[in-house]
Amino acid sequence: MLHHSLVIDVGTQSLRGILFNKHGDIVHTAQNSYSPSFKGEKVEQDPRTWKNTLIDTLKAISEYVQSHEITIDYISLTSQRASIIPVTKQNKILHNAITWQDRRAYKQSDRVKETLSMETIYEKTGLRLDSYFSAPKIMWLKENNRDIYYAAEKIIGVQDYVTKILTDRFVTDHSQAARTLLMNIHTFEWDDELIDAFGLDKSILPELVAPGSDVGTLSKFIQDKTGLDGNIRVFLAGGDQQAAALGLNVLSEGQLEANIGTGSFMIAHADKPVFDENMRVLCSASAMPGKWIVEAGLLTSGNIYEWFNKEFYKESTNHQHRFETVNDEVNASKPGANGLVLIPHFKGSAAPYWNPLSKGMFFNATLEHSRGDFARAILEGITYEMSENVELIEALVGYVDNIHAAGGLTNYETFNQIQADVFNKAVSVYDSSEATAIGALMSAMVSNGEHKIYEDAFKALRGESKTSTYHANSKNIPTYIKLKRTKKHLYNALNDAHIYSYINM
Repeated sequence: MLHHSLVIDVGTQSLRGILFNKHGDIVHTAQNSYSPSFKGEKVEQDPRTWKNTLIDTLKAISEYVQSHEITIDYISLTSQRASIIPVTKQNKILHNAITWQDRRAYKQSDRVKETLSMETIYEKTGLRLDSYFSAPKIMWLKENNRDIYYAAEKIIGVQDYVTKILTDRFVTDHSQAARTLLMNIHTFEWDDELIDAFGLDKSILPELVAPGSDVGTLSKFIQDKTGLDGNIRVFLAGGDQQAAALGLNVLSEGQLEANIGTGSFMIAHADKPVFDENMRVLCSASAMPGKWIVEAGLLTSGNIYEWFNKEFYKESTNHQHRFETVNDEVNASKPGANGLVLIPHFKGSAAPYWNPLSKGMFFNATLEHSRGDFARAILEGITYEMSENVELIEALVGYVDNIHAAGGLTNYETFNQIQADVFNKAVSVYDSSEATAIGALMSAMVSNGEHKIYEDAFKALRGESKTSTYHANSKNIPTYIKLKRTKKHLYNALNDAHIYSYINM
């Protein structure tokens, strides 16, 4: 029998099972898509979509391995972060998942400041007090659905929910717990002072383990539903962005990655907790036990480009053809999109502004602008904000001359060149964009004893990978400096004039 490993990646738009052979080659992928529901500040998803897609994905994997005489040694699980799901002891759903993009709990966040200062919370958790994270969402649930809150055995994240289905255990790892505002980033333990400040009960939180932990074998439920062997062990690789950092070689200080998916995340490695005096960037637990990451994120990135594609290219019903058309029109537009500027806050802003009320905006539009200019302005506006965050991270961890980029948009060469020009740095893209899955596999390989250190696991999996490197075009740098400043001044002018507060009254 051939021995393989399986990574389960529970993302915002789909759940995927990626089967790797012992050399780290992808031999089969099964994927099932879904979408959260958006309604104003609310972003929810029925957790049963994760359960159903998990079963369907594992069934497809099971059929493949049985027909090819393959043995799965273990599963490594990674997922999106900071969503919440109230469940009973039997893992029965009591309310839709309130997802990481949901910003309804900003009033709860503001009230917590009366009990515990922003500075104390940041020092304890490495996070800003913001509705992006789990604790304010749980606080909102308690205040608005008390019966559900008190009926819940646990209030857990997406990875935790899938882990319960796979192993029948309520357990989470440090990299996921680091996104709740309830775990102390120094001790990697739930913090009683934080729990009390949010008015929550410690009993609703799952057991804490280190990232990479072996949390058991497949439950009888999963065995019966999928036909997979009950001896398959399950490892928790942790948060998808931390796993991606492993898969992009962000394993030591001086390394920085940009992972551009639904949102965008810039991450650097840290051997000790690192804090920004203005609390604009975050410090979280790494997917490497006992290590940390410095992180800054955008809430909306690839999904803005997807939205524009869907709403403004309706002449084609073929999804792929639409993207080819929009990309062609971007290429026809000049660097700088003929002066058109985007503020990419389509679901509020995370780093560096942390304004849940902020909105997206195209500025400087004229009758001379084309549809392609708007599309290019989206890609550039995303990158302007990413660039601000890269600069903040560099101020904390030191200069970085090369950025490791991954995510769906990096399949588009023009976007990679935009990144290099706006960052004024080299941008490297691996031939395989599976950074999160490779990082999750690295985590399990080290935990399982196949490699002693993560650097060795990376070399084993990425050693023969080809890398495309994009360098800044000096002709475009002055244009992008000017427009990046324009975007920053525009946001500050709107915010200082209280426009966002006014339109949300």
